[in-house]
Amino acid sequence: MNQPGTMRAVALTELGGPQHLVETRLPIPAPADDEVLIRVHTVAVNHQDLFTMSGRAHKADLSFPHVMGIDPSGVVAGIGSRVATLEVGQRVVVKPPIACGACDSCERGQDDSCPYLHNVGVHRWGGHAEFVTVPERSVFAIAPGLGHANATALAHSFPVAEQMFSRVGLTADDVVLVAGSSGAIGYAAVQLAKLAGAFVIGAAGSPGRAALAVAAGADATIDYTAEPGFAGTVRGIVPEGVTVYLDPASNPRVWTETLKTLRNRARVVVCGSHAGPLVELNNNWLFRSRVAIYGSSGSTRRGMRRCLDLAAAGRIDPGIDSVRPLSSIREAYADLGSRRNVGKIVLRVAGEDA
Repeated sequence: MNQPGTMRAVALTELGGPQHLVETRLPIPAPADDEVLIRVHTVAVNHQDLFTMSGRAHKADLSFPHVMGIDPSGVVAGIGSRVATLEVGQRVVVKPPIACGACDSCERGQDDSCPYLHNVGVHRWGGHAEFVTVPERSVFAIAPGLGHANATALAHSFPVAEQMFSRVGLTADDVVLVAGSSGAIGYAAVQLAKLAGAFVIGAAGSPGRAALAVAAGADATIDYTAEPGFAGTVRGIVPEGVTVYLDPASNPRVWTETLKTLRNRARVVVCGSHAGPLVELNNNWLFRSRVAIYGSSGSTRRGMRRCLDLAAAGRIDPGIDSVRPLSSIREAYADLGSRRNVGKIVLRVAGEDA
């Protein structure tokens, strides 16, 4: 399908920081046979984008200008000849990691482990523009009652948290400690753990951030900035100890203290490293405690669909800090990098349904 014309976009012109984001006009991309052209309404700013602009994104060989934005939501504006499940005019959101759909992992429903994964906004152009093309397999229809801003806000974080809990086999009997519980993934994890019936402790870096964990449903909170040695407090809340520790950031001090709270045979699951990544681990403690440590990255199509359905049913809150115009993108990334936001910062590209 040929799509003539140009589009408004904010592009990264060189590696560095938000100062290298420039508003420009670029050609509207044409969808390949298996792709969908989306007119973008909303897209968020994410730590993954900060990794991309700094040159730390995994296997990202960027050419400039490069359009970031991993989680656009909008309306289908065109489809390739082989697209069978979506149509023009449909409201959709993008799952950021794109799996191949054909390898053994994908066929087993473990597309988070696809060896050919690549990401929207990282390994191909993303949603900091009026239009984006994405393979059909990473585009999901959204219900009429789910706004674009909410769809964008959950598209990355909630499916990632869902997959982390899938890795460790979360049950209603678990006691879960969520580090960074006011961050996007942590906030999602608190809600999903409560939906599963678990007892949840939210760990955050300020009273205000701890309050957000309470709003998400946490049964108890700790402020690890005010109380660096919080293990005793956690043991006072749950004397037998924590059974699941979810860590989206790898903060070395929080990691070391949290390990002291774990019950024998507890499970630890890690998905991120922007506060680390190097942490200490005493292998004598590890084998004696029988604790299991899991790595988790990305999400599955199944998890994405479940999270969208939960949001449409009003059972989860995507947690939006603010919805801002695309023109404020530099300030949005400055706020994200300085942790001034509480919740997801969403950028409005077009449209009023946000």
